[in-house]
This record gives sequence, C-alpha cells and structure tokens, in this order.
Amino acid sequence: MRCKFCQKEFTPSKYRPKQQACPRPECQKMRQIQNARDWRGKNPDYFKYLDQDRAWRESRKRYNALWRKSHKEALKEYDEAHRPQRKEYMREYMRKYRSR
Repeated sequence: MRCKFCQKEFTPSKYRPKQQACPRPECQKMRQIQNARDWRGKNPDYFKYLDQDRAWRESRKRYNALWRKSHKEALKEYDEAHRPQRKEYMREYMRKYRSR
C-alpha cells in the first residue's frame, strides 16, 4: 500500500488494515493535522462557546468590581472575622509547599 502523504510503499498494521499513512513521524503528523482539519470542518460551531464565555467573564468582572466597591464595609468585617483562619490556612499551605 502507498502512503497518502509521502507516496512510499508500506505495510499496513495488522490492527488497522485500512491504514492510509505510513508510520513515519512526518506522515503521522500530517495525518493528525488532516484529521483535525476535517473534524473542524464537520463541527464548525464547536468552539463558539469560548467567545460567549469570554464575554460573560468580562461582564462578571465588572459586576464583581462594582459589588466590592459597594460592599467595602461588609468585606472588611468578613476579613477581620476570618483573619485567624486564613492565617492558619496559609501557614499550613506554605509548610506543605516547602516540603515538596
């Protein structure tokens, strides 16, 4: 059988009798690129959610900034109330980090 990419003769794998690309790394890379291109052609809308997610994150970032600005007092109270817990957590975290 001839390789679809380099046109050299090769023996297909006994597990893949319909194999079209030889086992050379260059041909396998070309095969992977071709498969990805074909898949994206068949599934053009698959990655559209990424743009929606980005827009949502931007709006959420603005919302969070406004919320923090309007709730400064509550955040300060929360921070003071939980300072010992956070301090202990960070102490333990750094202990584990240094031991790695």
